[in-house]
Formats: sequence, C-alpha cells, structure tokens
Amino acid sequence: MISTWITVALVISAILVSSLGAYFSIIGIGALFSGAVLAVCLMAGSLEFAKFTLAAYLHQTWKDLNKVYRTYLVFAVVVLSIVTSMGVFGFLSDAYQSATTVLEAENIKLDNIKKQQVLVTNEIARLNRSIEEIPATRISRRLKARAEIEPTILELNKKIAEGEKVISESNLKILEVKKKVGPLIYISRSFNMDIDSVVKYLILIFVLVFDPLAICLVVASTHAIESRRQHKFTLKETYVEPVVEKAAPAEMPQAPSTPVNENFEEESDDVIVQMNFKDENEDKKAV
Repeated sequence: MISTWITVALVISAILVSSLGAYFSIIGIGALFSGAVLAVCLMAGSLEFAKFTLAAYLHQTWKDLNKVYRTYLVFAVVVLSIVTSMGVFGFLSDAYQSATTVLEAENIKLDNIKKQQVLVTNEIARLNRSIEEIPATRISRRLKARAEIEPTILELNKKIAEGEKVISESNLKILEVKKKVGPLIYISRSFNMDIDSVVKYLILIFVLVFDPLAICLVVASTHAIESRRQHKFTLKETYVEPVVEKAAPAEMPQAPSTPVNENFEEESDDVIVQMNFKDENEDKKAV
C-alpha cells in the first residue's frame, strides 16, 4: 500500500504543476491570439481541465474501454499536451523577449545618440575650420565670425553634454537588463553559442518536461488514492471479529446434605404416645 504522506505529496504536486502549466499555457496562447484574449483564455482553460480529467479517466477505465474510443482519447490527450506545450513555449519566450526588447531598444537609442554626437562634433569642427580659413591678417573679420558662431557652438556643446547624460542613463539601464539575463549570457559565453539559441534550447527542455510531468502526476495521484481505497475495502472484508468465550458463572458452594430419616415422624409419634401412656398410669396410681 502507498503510504499516506506519499499520496498527499503526489496530490499537492499534481495540483501545483498542473495549475502552473495551465496558467502558463493560457497566458501564452492568449499572447499568440491577442485579438480575442478572453475567448482564447476560456477555451484554453476548458481544454486544460478536460485533458487532466481524461488522463485520470483513462487510467482507471483502461481495460473497460473500446479500443477505438480509447485510441481517440489517447490521441486527444496527446494533442492537448502539445497545445499546452506550445502555450508554455509562447509564455516563456514572451518573458525572454520582454527583457531582450528593452535591451535592444536601449542599444538602438544609444546608437542614435552616438551618431548625433558625432554629427554635432563634426559641425563644431566645421565651424572652427571656417574661422581658421579666414586669413590671419584679417583679425577683425575673424573676431566678427567668431562672435557670430560662438552662440551656435555653445548650443552644440550643450547638446553634446545632454547626449552624454542620456548615454550614461542608457548604459545603466542596459546593465540592469543584463543582470536579468546575466545567467543566459554566461551560459552562451561558456558554450560559445548565441544567447537566442541558448534560450531556445532551455525553453524546449522546460516544455518537454512540464506538461508530461503534470499528466503523470495526475495519474499517479489517482492511482495512489485508488490503491489506498481498495486496501481499506479489502481489510474490511477480511476482518473477522474474534469470538470471546464467556466463562460459566461460578456455582455457589452448597452445604453437605445429611441423610434424612424417613421414619423420623413415625418414631417421634411413638415416643409421644409412650410418654402420654406413662403419664396416665401414674395419675391412676396417684388417685
């Protein structure tokens, strides 16, 4: 018989894994079909519940079902498991994309700012060259040109300073995002692989384990509960109440019987008669 704590652990594990798998699958499928999120989530939830119910039903009534009907039910469970795996894959890939999208956006933003910085720097250099092209003998003209372009140069330098500030903020945000995907980056560097390939293989491993394990846990928990129920029923059938022999009540001790003299009454009568006869004679003599 399967022990109680193993049965309880199997039931809890089945509930946790199946619930989380169903949640990931529903959210993932809803993300794939974002045009009708509510309807898709309701459909996915009903299919998840039907899948686990069918798995438990097949385990308990495997020998009693028709082969064609049993084959269809097995096929339905397998297809629903594949659908759930696709939903889990979509959920995990969306979680990864939400982090990498921020990283890519910050990189694009950083590249644009760096390009603008280069353009502003080139513009400042062009203005300075335009002043240097003025002959040194024409000092007044050079001073006048310098005075004219000085506000423009100041404005461009201000843009450069603002760009440097934005670059620093972008670098800090990139570092924060890299902390979230840091293990993935380390794995990709260790195996000399692209980070997207690493994530793809990890998600496939999760998908291959998650839903099949949930189905196996549901089947195992139903088997454990049924095994315990049958064991208790067998014990009730084979139990025989022991017969306790009652001790006979102890007899009270009786006094030893004395033999009864049957002639006792007759002898006593004779004695009385004789005694009376003697008394009458004595009376006559006395008279």
